[in-house]
Amino acid sequence: MHKSDESPHHNGKRARLSKRAPPKPTSGAREGGERPRLLFVDDEENIRLTLPVLLEQHGFDVTSVAAVADALAQISTVSFDVLLADLNIHREGDGFLVIAAMRRAQPRCKNFILTGYPGLENAVRAIQNHLDDYFTKPADLEDLVAKIKARLAAPAAKPVRLAAVFMENEREIAGKILEAIKRDAVLRKARLDDRKRVDHLPLIFQAVIARLMHEGRPLIPHDLQFAARHGRRRKKDGYTAAMLVREFQVIGETVYDLLGGDLLPLGVVELTSDLKLLIQSLNIFTLVSFEAYARAK
Repeated sequence: MHKSDESPHHNGKRARLSKRAPPKPTSGAREGGERPRLLFVDDEENIRLTLPVLLEQHGFDVTSVAAVADALAQISTVSFDVLLADLNIHREGDGFLVIAAMRRAQPRCKNFILTGYPGLENAVRAIQNHLDDYFTKPADLEDLVAKIKARLAAPAAKPVRLAAVFMENEREIAGKILEAIKRDAVLRKARLDDRKRVDHLPLIFQAVIARLMHEGRPLIPHDLQFAARHGRRRKKDGYTAAMLVREFQVIGETVYDLLGGDLLPLGVVELTSDLKLLIQSLNIFTLVSFEAYARAK
């Protein structure tokens, strides 16, 4: 897919492109704390000269950058309400990389894509990447502004605790973890059937769910006893110490990778405290299991 050679034209609603040098990236600071902060990413300097100015006139505080790396730097240091990124910044589809980074770092940000090609493939990928909307170049300014403001004005989705997601999707999450275990270079060496690879997961999920629902209460003796039994069992199963540790790592990595997907949609799951408790719980399970593994004969 290549950049379109057509430049948006000005008819009262379209952005006019000019030949001036591109502006330096703005700071992204709010004026009076009221203007929505918008990150605009496009490597076409003509569009960077015109569209941000027009968006500023419609009440946005715009930071404009030309490269994926610059966008990632902004995302890591500045809080944004809206991301508007070109589909093909330097390479085909790399606008989705910026969207993915924003969704992980700032899940409440509204995400939009600009594309010169309105094909079905782009629409499907937009849906898969949980975009709020996408616009075809040359974008109709009034339509673009109206849709962005409508998204900003829409009620925020009520956060769902990670415990509820685990309870509702336990089998699906366990299936994803099994797939990851069977792909892992360390764990796939274990000569176990699929059931034995993951039959410990329900008890891990139960312990994590209990901690999440009770605001981070300590793991109870029953949970720690289970972890110790699991360590001794893995010794009998022929696991090395590295395999035992890796097993718990894969659980955490898989849940993290699922964030933003259909099972654990970013912007819906309340991440900060819940994810911290999940990681803490897995770390405790790892330590207790490892100690029992080391003592087992």
